[in-house]
Amino acid sequence: MKKVSLLIGSLVLGSMLALPSSAQYVQQTQPNSPDYNPKASYEGPYKLNTWSIGVHVAPTLFFGDLREYDFFPVSGNSSDTHSEWGTFEGGIQINKQLSYLFGLKGDVSVGNLTGMKRRNYFRYFKTNYVDASLSGTVNLKGLLLGPTKMKHWKVDAYAGFGMMWYNATSYDLTGGVELRNTGATNDWIIPVGLEISYELTKRLDLGLDFRLNNVNSDFVDATYGGDYSRDPNGFNFETLPTARKGNSALDKYGYGAIALTYKLGKNPLRVSKVDGKYTYDPDQGGYYHLRYTDPRLLVKPPKILTMEEMDSVAKANRPKDIDPRLLLDTDGDGVSDFFDKEPNSPAGSVVDGSGRVIDFDQYVKNALANGAACNEIFANVMFDTDKNEIKPEYREMLNNVATLMNRSGCRLQLAGHADRRASDRYNMALSRRRVDAVRDYLVNEGGLKDQSKVVVDYFGSFKPIADGATTQGLMKNRRVELRLMP
Repeated sequence: MKKVSLLIGSLVLGSMLALPSSAQYVQQTQPNSPDYNPKASYEGPYKLNTWSIGVHVAPTLFFGDLREYDFFPVSGNSSDTHSEWGTFEGGIQINKQLSYLFGLKGDVSVGNLTGMKRRNYFRYFKTNYVDASLSGTVNLKGLLLGPTKMKHWKVDAYAGFGMMWYNATSYDLTGGVELRNTGATNDWIIPVGLEISYELTKRLDLGLDFRLNNVNSDFVDATYGGDYSRDPNGFNFETLPTARKGNSALDKYGYGAIALTYKLGKNPLRVSKVDGKYTYDPDQGGYYHLRYTDPRLLVKPPKILTMEEMDSVAKANRPKDIDPRLLLDTDGDGVSDFFDKEPNSPAGSVVDGSGRVIDFDQYVKNALANGAACNEIFANVMFDTDKNEIKPEYREMLNNVATLMNRSGCRLQLAGHADRRASDRYNMALSRRRVDAVRDYLVNEGGLKDQSKVVVDYFGSFKPIADGATTQGLMKNRRVELRLMP
């Protein structure tokens, strides 16, 4: 029993520690690769089916006190013989594959047992039973041969624990007088076995299941070791010691069954041969079963491109050539020639998004004449080198802006700038003096009544609009930007 307990403990522990098929791993090599590591794990997008149900049917054999021979059942009936043939069991099972190597199986069986013994006992027995068990399984084929050999075969060893409910009666070999009856009783069982399966189709497996159930009792044959009395009234099972056994080994029973298993899950797939080689193709829209498929087989090996293939991919993915007009701005107004409706705008012009020149002064005059509301529009007041005086050509425009702001809800944002020919500190102060000069002119000369409508800012030489390496560019950068807003 110690060896059996160790086997059960190993199987159950392995099953509980087994990672489910949907777990994430890091194995990236194929099993037939020299870098394949059977202990490494799987990382991939493909899931596998893991559940199955099965049925089995088999003749049963009993191993205990009332067994005439160890290996060969007695056949036929006579005055001192009772056949040990003709007993069967049938059952259903539910299987859950936890990983390629480990799984669980639950089993419920119904059957009967019989046996006889001439020496000492001179009796035979009949037992009807129901048993249920839960076992851990280990895939011996996968463990010993790997996932790439005998792909449609599965050999599982299993062990577990369960319960047996039974009613046993023993009879005298002469005349069939009833000697013992256990009544309805139950005992723990420890099943161990070996199941060999072959994958017939993507849904069905056919197999053989060899099982031995170790019973925690000596009563399955309604007889315990040393009970030689043939007196029907000289025995009471209720008075036996709690050890539930006599001077012989605990009872056992088993079978060799034909098993049919139906694999559950959607869109099942079965590995097939292509050009003499087994090929897994999960991209065909289905799921392999974890009973037969190591998830690492679904990892596609990396594709190493040749130089010709890399050139082909690069050419196929090369973007279209950029229209050279997108890179040109002939008039320097900030709008590329590809979109510019007026590609030859005068230097320093304020333009809209299409490159058309905006006549700020004319817009303000029209707004005054027509009483129109303000729209967002820009203009520049340009300055001489290191100066902050308002040039005469801008005074009329500023006067009109002040008048428009007094008559409407227009606001004005001023931003001062300088060219780069001085230190940053000096340029910041110069741009501030320039923006203050424009605001003061609006108030003192233009008659702006509400100074809160004016927002000022200054940036020195940090926001140029032209190349500071040319005289023309330096001139464009010496400015105060006016932004008239609603």
